[in-house]
Amino acid sequence: MARIPVSVIEEIKERTPIEDVVARYVTLKRAGSNLTANCPFHSERTPSFVVFPATQSFYCFGCGAGGDVVSFLMRIENLEYVDALRQLAERAGVSIPDSGERGDGVETVPRKRLFEMNRDAARYYRDQLFDESRGEATRRYLTERGLSQTVIKRFGLGFAPDDFGMSRHMKELGYTEKELVAGFLMKVSERSGKPYDLFRGRVMFPIIDVSGRVIAFGGRVMGDGEPKYLNSSDTPVFKKSKNLFALNYAKNNCADEMILCEGYMDVISLHGAGVENAVATLGTALTPEQARIMTKYTKRVIICYDSDAPGQRAASRAIDLLSEVGLDVKVLKLKGAKDPDEFIKKYGVDAFRDALAGSSGKFSHTLGTISSKYDENDPDARVKMIREVCEYIASIPGATEREIYINQASAALGVSVESIKNDVLLIINKNRKKRRRELPGEMLRNATGVGDRVNRDKLTHLRAASCEETVLGMLVGYPEYIADVASGRIKLSEDDFSTEFGRRAFSTICGIYGESGAFDIGALSEHMSPDEVSRLVKLSVDRSQLDNGRSIFEANVKALTDEKSRELAKSEDAFDAIRRMRETKNRGNT
Repeated sequence: MARIPVSVIEEIKERTPIEDVVARYVTLKRAGSNLTANCPFHSERTPSFVVFPATQSFYCFGCGAGGDVVSFLMRIENLEYVDALRQLAERAGVSIPDSGERGDGVETVPRKRLFEMNRDAARYYRDQLFDESRGEATRRYLTERGLSQTVIKRFGLGFAPDDFGMSRHMKELGYTEKELVAGFLMKVSERSGKPYDLFRGRVMFPIIDVSGRVIAFGGRVMGDGEPKYLNSSDTPVFKKSKNLFALNYAKNNCADEMILCEGYMDVISLHGAGVENAVATLGTALTPEQARIMTKYTKRVIICYDSDAPGQRAASRAIDLLSEVGLDVKVLKLKGAKDPDEFIKKYGVDAFRDALAGSSGKFSHTLGTISSKYDENDPDARVKMIREVCEYIASIPGATEREIYINQASAALGVSVESIKNDVLLIINKNRKKRRRELPGEMLRNATGVGDRVNRDKLTHLRAASCEETVLGMLVGYPEYIADVASGRIKLSEDDFSTEFGRRAFSTICGIYGESGAFDIGALSEHMSPDEVSRLVKLSVDRSQLDNGRSIFEANVKALTDEKSRELAKSEDAFDAIRRMRETKNRGNT
């Protein structure tokens, strides 16, 4: 079979959160923002297996197993990479193309051409919306949703008729089927092998970047069809993990705070009501890249997701990601409505602004989420609830922040400050003792490379290997650095690595990025062994609590290349010494 498109792999993973898959095999317990369990891959009494919902990855600090949801299923079911993807796809209801629906020409279509094509497609959809006969039902639908003509035109909304008029129109403008498939305006049928218009019978939402260019589309069905929303897949001009809907407008109004919503209609309703600092993710859960993008425009993010259980779980994951990049995070849980769009229609924008002012902090949200899982009238359940709250507080690194949360938990749970503080300290001390027991051996093994089955020549290149590990960990954890390397902004090549593992890992990471313009840690499993993938996951986990700024990355790249130069100089000196010895010996024999 042809290589599975990255966009399909991303969709599979988006629909199968790692915590849901892992929970089918082990019992997960909340530990702060993460989840822990006894490792399913080795015997242990004390849990060392951790699931990181924020990054959708896992790592066992006991046996070193690690990866993403695909890696986990490969290990636990003894599956090959593609077989694991197929199993997850079947569970998520995602179709894997057998013939490579994406086509061979995606990367060969110039970016400028794709921008032009998206612009012309947006104009076609807009013209269809305002066509007196064809767009009447859609205009009525949008009006009933409370959208004014001004808002409709501001966001460039359109209509895709339930026919093949778009492709005919675009071909008349000179675009080819190959280009339309590359831009995901058309798709190739699995049955017939023929291309067809991807968006039909839908309200169209152009996705516009901060430079004002149309880069993709979202389409909402007006009836009861499925899927409710259909979104463009990734192209050379669009990466849904790195863009936010309406950021082109919100960027001028969000210096103090930004509102993060789930859907297009929520954002458009807010902007239409004068709340112009709202954005939304593009059919996916919030990604680390999107969180980092927000830091360029705002100081605080108010998460305003749907009030149902999935929405609140997504909010919890978003809190972790936004906090990790240094943003102040609050959560708005609307009462009497399922989302901002409905709330504004029922109560008005002034009531929404009042609700915004009462947004809860991240700990209040976490406290509410934990409490909702337990029956507070059951003493045993109440004890478990308080223990989980204490475990979360114990995971907070700052003493001042912990003290504030202890006081807040005491007031909310009706337990004395002293009792909660003592329990938190017990958990912290227990974790420290465990770490102290494990640390000496781990430090010795890591420092010397003795017994390292993954990086076998680490022992002979200790200084270089240390730099390599830092660089590889940052590449895996922060794919924007891969883009810097790929573009040549940062000079780094396979030859700058001293160990065989470092060279191969770097080459594989760059190869995955080069194929699609994106990096997916799961794709490593197709090229590297499970132990090698686990090592790269560990390196990214080790870096997660440290400064990962660009200057740090560049400094480590320089240290790596300098160390390689020193090693080469030493080897050349040794070669010269051997040559001189031979010359001296030869002269003595003459």
